[in-house]
Amino acid sequence: MSDQSTLSNIQEQLIAALEKSKAASKTLEDAKAKLAPLETKAAEAQEHVTHLMDEYNRLTGNVKAKGRTRGKYNQTPESKLAAQEKRSYSRAVNGGASEAEAKKIAREAVKKLAARLGVKG
Repeated sequence: MSDQSTLSNIQEQLIAALEKSKAASKTLEDAKAKLAPLETKAAEAQEHVTHLMDEYNRLTGNVKAKGRTRGKYNQTPESKLAAQEKRSYSRAVNGGASEAEAKKIAREAVKKLAARLGVKG
């Protein structure tokens, strides 16, 4: 008989917990319903601010650059040649060439680039 009373006690607790859960879910749904229009208004206000900022920046000439901007450093022909040599050497070695062949390929690539840049390589 004790098992029966424990079972009915648990059922009562379960029913009470389900009712509380249902009430909490209803409260949450009501809060979400009230929040949705506020979120929409906030998004519209933010969009308006963004539009005004873009317009202000356009009129003042303070327009940010679109896309990637070039670095602030100046590449010398020598640095370009060094980079080409390293790049060509790495490609040759990774392509399966021996070290001697890779060095030869790198020197030839540097000569071609030097001729194209009009410097002594």
